[in-house]
Amino acid sequence: MQLSTIDSNRRNGYIDSEDEADVSESRQRGEYPDTNQDHIKSRSRPAFISGYESIVRFLLLPRQAGVVLLLEFLNSFRSFGLRIVIYNYITNEYGITDTQAGKILGIKGVVDIIFGLLGSILVDIMGVRKVSVLALSIAMIGRTLVAFGRNRMSLFFALYFFSPCGDSLLAIGIYRVALKKLTTPLTRPLAFAVSYAAWNLSSALADVVVDKMRNSVSDFELDESYGWLSGVYTPIRQFIVVTWVFVIITFFIAFCFLRDETVIDLDDIDDYDTSSQTCQENRGGADNNDARWMNSVVPHDATPSIPMISRRILKKWFPTQFPSSTDDEFNEQLRNSGLDADATIKLASLPNYKVYKTIYGDDSAVYNVSLDRRFGNLCIWVSKFLKQIVTVLVHQNTWKVLIFGFASFSVAMQWTASEIVLPPFLERRYGEFIPIYTIQSINLFGCLIMPPVVGALTTGTEDFQIVMPGLWIMACSPIFIALLPNVFGACVWQLVLTIGEVLWSPRQDSWTASLAPIGMEGFFFAFGSSRELFGPLGDVVMGAMNEKYNTNCLDCRDQYGHFCQNLSNSNGTLQCVSIQESCGLFPTALGDDTVPTCPTTCLECPTWEPTDPSAFWYLLMLFSILTPLSVWVFLPFLRGGRDRNDGCYGVFRMSKRRLLGICGAKDDARSSYDHVRAHESFDSEFVVSDDRPGVSTELAF
Repeated sequence: MQLSTIDSNRRNGYIDSEDEADVSESRQRGEYPDTNQDHIKSRSRPAFISGYESIVRFLLLPRQAGVVLLLEFLNSFRSFGLRIVIYNYITNEYGITDTQAGKILGIKGVVDIIFGLLGSILVDIMGVRKVSVLALSIAMIGRTLVAFGRNRMSLFFALYFFSPCGDSLLAIGIYRVALKKLTTPLTRPLAFAVSYAAWNLSSALADVVVDKMRNSVSDFELDESYGWLSGVYTPIRQFIVVTWVFVIITFFIAFCFLRDETVIDLDDIDDYDTSSQTCQENRGGADNNDARWMNSVVPHDATPSIPMISRRILKKWFPTQFPSSTDDEFNEQLRNSGLDADATIKLASLPNYKVYKTIYGDDSAVYNVSLDRRFGNLCIWVSKFLKQIVTVLVHQNTWKVLIFGFASFSVAMQWTASEIVLPPFLERRYGEFIPIYTIQSINLFGCLIMPPVVGALTTGTEDFQIVMPGLWIMACSPIFIALLPNVFGACVWQLVLTIGEVLWSPRQDSWTASLAPIGMEGFFFAFGSSRELFGPLGDVVMGAMNEKYNTNCLDCRDQYGHFCQNLSNSNGTLQCVSIQESCGLFPTALGDDTVPTCPTTCLECPTWEPTDPSAFWYLLMLFSILTPLSVWVFLPFLRGGRDRNDGCYGVFRMSKRRLLGICGAKDDARSSYDHVRAHESFDSEFVVSDDRPGVSTELAF
């Protein structure tokens, strides 16, 4: 007979007398099966759960997880809404060339990285709530300058200072840190898939809104009586004002409803939590006061969580998948000694989540250093922090996420191309009224619908069996727009790109979260986003590619980016004008009765020099293929299960299974998804302590 997790913890001294009383009362209510009966089996985490059970477990997560997902939604509209229009905005309304725009965004990217790294540190010290409120407060100032500013000085001040100080602190994934703390290993893949879908839903809506405004909303002008609000508001500028409103809404929701909480379920604990106990026992053991491990103990301040969707409603939605552990029928079955064991396991498999306040700052698990309450001992804090950075850098999991992050940079360049190259490519060649951002939204709507489905269906599947096929599909997707450099080719590219993306990108987030040590999630997610270090270079390169393969036609456009497509006859003089001003373009009258036309695209501009856009898309595809090849080279190391003496973690071993791994075939060695973290995750001497009253924990990696 196997003991349940709760009884095992009692046996090892991890549950004290007060917790024991709670467990006893819970068993009397039928919430936990009595392991003294031989027919009751262990309630340890199952190796595989169905899609329905995965959904039920996710919906039972605390309501704070729903708040985090809502903030992800609003944060996506705020950040992605500006990102998709900023290139066209600064080139059309500020007279900035493609090369200059690429350099401006590249410099901004460098500053973003610096502040993003700072944010990853702050989130582990201050917590998600404080960083979120602080960043949104600064972001409101920066977005105000972008939306209402009229000169380059205000633009640069917003892009180089307020945007990094505000937007970049939110871009490092602080809500992913919160979501990681509010999920368990079994719910994490689906939760991150839903987070991914929420992000893409908001981004897709931003695409649709901006296109609707471009085609349906006209320019309007406020006179000088409005002061700093005066000037012409193009549809793009009006849309940026909409994102400014979203920043304000997001701030008030974060300020009023966001809290720092952690969820725990004794039957679904992260692998590194249980592996810590094993490592300590292998080193000769320790007394109970020093060997209590994070998440293996229910803290004294933990309370039963209020689920996002109540159990009563879930029972109606999933009548066959949701047998409540508190039903009178279930209690009667538990008291019946002849109960079938399989039925008991099914009834007892639903989670019993509890939440407690996450401690940061002076009392946090990682930064537990006396600062004399007001940074009076700054040198000690700095030395402690630097020591922890070194410890994380020598940790094997850190190098896993670093290698994957850098390897995925080339395929991630397709997202940069979709934001920087695709909009001007379509607008300059096919006119202002092409639904540019609606075409972009193909990717975003696909990433809305498919990730939860893929996440539910592939729960329990080894990560890289899903990741590798997705990388190959996405890497090869630019071939379609290279062969068909038009609107239809762009749509097909976005569709195929989406299919590949939904397979690998959400799974990478879940994989990274599972490797992250407790208390260092923000810093670890920053390492997971290591490819962002090359982001500024990507912006500069894309600007140069636009200049070479997708040149603008400034002679045929006004200062706001409108084409001079309207023919005006003033005093017998034919002239091309835009909806805002005359352009100084005078079409030549034809000898017959044919009326001359004005350019509606750059292809019709008489001074524009033709280019071959297909060359760029071919180059993008070849560059993207480097990602699946690089990931395959390091795949045995990324999966884990091998040591340094085994062909350098299996990298230099060659076999049939190794070759098939290029398409995601499972390796002979045990995968990191299953249990390798129990052997290799926490072997160094990095110590995590918790000073919460009543809880003594120590986590050694």
